[in-house]
Amino acid sequence: MHIRNLLALCALVTGGTASATAAETKPMEVYTNDSAEWIPLYGETWWDYYHPDWEGAFPGGRSNRFHEQYVQAQWFKNQITKDWKIFNKSYVFDGEWFAVEWHYQATYLSDNFTEWETTLGIGRIVDGKMILWTEYFDDSVGKLQKLALMPFPEEGETVFPWPAKARISLPYRP
Repeated sequence: MHIRNLLALCALVTGGTASATAAETKPMEVYTNDSAEWIPLYGETWWDYYHPDWEGAFPGGRSNRFHEQYVQAQWFKNQITKDWKIFNKSYVFDGEWFAVEWHYQATYLSDNFTEWETTLGIGRIVDGKMILWTEYFDDSVGKLQKLALMPFPEEGETVFPWPAKARISLPYRP
């Protein structure tokens, strides 16, 4: 997954759609730093509730809320994928911290190939808003699927970086 797909991914974590002003602060009805309470209230659209000091860390770089606004604007001008699906989400909560794993699929506009990858994200809530988002994913999975070297996960399969039936390994993964 490319960094310019990030906001579309965030928007589609639950099937939502990001708007051009996604990183703007929205009014909140409930302020809480308890992630187990916050996620059901705001987690489906967390990009609308960035803390002013929000930071993101992703494979390929770091970001802040102003950079995310720019990335999102570029995404809508230069989309490379469509039909994002996020499913099989699993959350773990620990006070202001939370982690979430999920499967996602996206179809490339260039050749209609649909990849099926997974991600792990770790977030933190401060002052009732998302202040930290760290995301981990293995971008080689989609590339290997496209080359027919990596199988797709089974429907309902536990979220792991590689599908359970994968029989290959890379040199740094014995």
